[in-house]
Amino acid sequence: MKVFALPGKALAAWLLLSLALAACGGGGPEGDADKPLSAGPVRDFHMGISSLPPELSEERYEEVFTLAGEFGDLILIQRTPPWEEFLPDGTISDDTIRTTEAERTLAERNGLALFLAIDLTDGAKGRSRLAALPDDLMGSGFEDADVRAAFLSYTKYVALNYQPDYLALGVEMNMYYQHEPEDFDSFVSLYFEAYDAVKEVSQDTLVFSTFQMEELQSLLPTGEIHPPQWHLFRRFEPKLDLLAISTYPSFAFETPEDIPADYYEQLRRYTDRPIVIAEMGYSSGPCRQGINDGTEREQKNFLRNILLRAEAMEMPFLVWFAGWDPAFATDPPLDLFQHIGLIRPDGSKKPSWFLWAQAARRPLAEPEDSRAGG
Repeated sequence: MKVFALPGKALAAWLLLSLALAACGGGGPEGDADKPLSAGPVRDFHMGISSLPPELSEERYEEVFTLAGEFGDLILIQRTPPWEEFLPDGTISDDTIRTTEAERTLAERNGLALFLAIDLTDGAKGRSRLAALPDDLMGSGFEDADVRAAFLSYTKYVALNYQPDYLALGVEMNMYYQHEPEDFDSFVSLYFEAYDAVKEVSQDTLVFSTFQMEELQSLLPTGEIHPPQWHLFRRFEPKLDLLAISTYPSFAFETPEDIPADYYEQLRRYTDRPIVIAEMGYSSGPCRQGINDGTEREQKNFLRNILLRAEAMEMPFLVWFAGWDPAFATDPPLDLFQHIGLIRPDGSKKPSWFLWAQAARRPLAEPEDSRAGG
């Protein structure tokens, strides 16, 4: 009997939507992958990767959970709602139920905290519209009654059935604001409803939306120029348990050394919430026409700095978006993710991998109180 069965169509759709975000993500080995690493000092933040597999197969998907458990303690599952199933007249499919049960089993088996991210917008289109809507809702926004009902229903399902430690209601939503500022108001009102719905069935789940760090500052090479948008954080108060960002600075800076020293610390000026990195990456090779280029040494240098920042800023968790370079990310827009992983497609480890593994082997000590209720 198979433990996990994610339908091919659903997996492919999730991968396309997850990969086509606003950012991307080989140096010889710097250690022996089979040699035990020393534990080192206590670590007080979770380290996680996303459930993005290196290849589109059930076996490789399960392998991600194993990797996350052996070299970390958190898994990010990011996907778009199956809208039709959660419309007022919809029916939850057997595939959705089986996938839920299997992912919970895999997380428990590997000792992983769960971070679910409900990804609502189309990354392939710059997050300018809602993703994967059924034909009769195509082009709708968050003001649509059916969209709102389906999102609330799916949010309740996720909260009740996964009981996640962390739940993001929307991914990189400041990018949607850039395209649809009026409909963003409708999203915020829906977010408040969904926040309350989560707390009714999973009180300990920390709830938030995520923001794209580089886009907040108008640093992306293909984005529109605008003033910094730190004010968007306040729109979600007081029901924002964490301030969560995605960050892919190889899009915005030529080298890690060009990243300002207070690049992440500056967030403290605009919130008193705990700050987390919901997803991050740094390219270790060339991507497309000079966009998001990097080297393995630069990837390692960025990772070293971000681990130091996480400790100094007392972050509850951070997530590196991909454990492996995705072998299927060869055509636009997925090619921007060709070199984002810590492990090469052939399974050999990049220099950054050994740094990640060393940090992950440090014993985890939970903070006394990492929760910040709304």
